[in-house]
Amino acid sequence: MGQFYCLHCDRYFSSSAVMDEHFRTKRHKKRVKMMQGDAPHTQLDAELAAGMGEPDNGPSLRVRDVAMGL
Repeated sequence: MGQFYCLHCDRYFSSSAVMDEHFRTKRHKKRVKMMQGDAPHTQLDAELAAGMGEPDNGPSLRVRDVAMGL
């Protein structure tokens, strides 16, 4: 069982030499770059998707009341 783990690639390695060799590969560097980018979703995105964010009820009712003369 490998004792050395690459978090970015989700791989185990049998020795530190093999893991160091892996760190120099194009595949590993590409994954590291991808993981350092923007987060794909935020907590606000999740809440809005679940209907838990601030409601968007359209224009306020006061505008309609003014138009009706109230």
